[in-house]
Amino acid sequence: MQIKYSQSQESEKFNSRPVNWVLFFGSVFFFVLNLFASIAIFPGYSLAIGSSPFLAGLQNTTFGIIAVLLRFFLGPVMDRRGAKPLMLLGVFTFTTTPLLVMLSPSYTMLLAARVYQSLGLAVYLPGISTLTAAMAPANKIGTYLGASRIFINLGLLAGPSVALFIIGELDYNSWFIASALTCAISLVLLYAVKTPPVSFRTGQIASSLGQLRKALTVRQIYPIIGGIALYAFTYSAVVSFAAVHIESASPGAQAPYFFIILGLAGVAGCLGAGILSDRFSRQKVAWPLLLTVSAGAIAFSFLYLSPAMIIICGVILGIGIQGSSLVFAAWLIDISKPEMRATTMSLQENTIDIVFAAGALVFGLAAQGPGLGSAFLVTGVMTIAIILPLARKSAQIIAGHYQ
Repeated sequence: MQIKYSQSQESEKFNSRPVNWVLFFGSVFFFVLNLFASIAIFPGYSLAIGSSPFLAGLQNTTFGIIAVLLRFFLGPVMDRRGAKPLMLLGVFTFTTTPLLVMLSPSYTMLLAARVYQSLGLAVYLPGISTLTAAMAPANKIGTYLGASRIFINLGLLAGPSVALFIIGELDYNSWFIASALTCAISLVLLYAVKTPPVSFRTGQIASSLGQLRKALTVRQIYPIIGGIALYAFTYSAVVSFAAVHIESASPGAQAPYFFIILGLAGVAGCLGAGILSDRFSRQKVAWPLLLTVSAGAIAFSFLYLSPAMIIICGVILGIGIQGSSLVFAAWLIDISKPEMRATTMSLQENTIDIVFAAGALVFGLAAQGPGLGSAFLVTGVMTIAIILPLARKSAQIIAGHYQ
């Protein structure tokens, strides 16, 4: 039976005060800091305890794959029970994972800990958007999503660098203790966040598979998911191959500066894109931002022209990737009913994770012959070619050409 939510007077009058947002965004920052730190440092830790390079990569791959599989089930559960309880459980797994690894410094324990930790990845990221939409004013969801993405980007910038600094100055165990403590802070902050209540009119609840099927009956979701896949592919290519491309196309240039610019531009892009998409419309902002991503990929193929191209490309790609990511997320929230939001956002996160993982492999294979510069050029051109029919299909659906 389909779920029906009854919004009580308390829920209708719910107004998230500034201190509530401070608690929530603080939790997001500390969680994301530890998420990206774990992705960055566990391969090195795996090698340090004697594993092969293949096994070092396998633990990260396992972490991502298990999270994707769990989301298909747990996204609908979050819709039925509320996002916060499962998010708290997810942060708890991140808090305890470093302690488990310290308890037994072996690859077997590391792999088991990463499987256990994948629960946190599965529920926390879609939970960010779901809780933000539940707490934000209806006409400012994009703005508040933009604010949440700022803290996600700050966590991305801080996590790996802080972890590597502590490990370099001290050791892995020192970082594991720091990670457990900062995750505990994230847990306490999230626990203190007040969220609107969720109540059910019926005792029967649709199965997870039923929830997924219902989400996929919304025709407008397909062009949006297509747009998400496009920016995720380019983002994967940039993260995986930018450093190598910069070193070959612009010898002497500092690749780390590109990633700093990419991150800072992304922070600005998130807030600006959220405000603009609230004021105008998602579709009027999303597709131009995706064209910006393609323009950045094309420009990235011409790095050899000038060292300044590194800065230009970092700004264009940062704004385009993070801005389009934000607007497509807000758009998915707009078209999904409140009882389907976590399920829909889980589909988004799974699309990103799958395309991100496959994108590096496909792009690497494509670059073997013509080179990385040509591969970025082709990626940008093909992105433009795919955007046009997606935008047209989306406009037709919005206009009511499809039932």
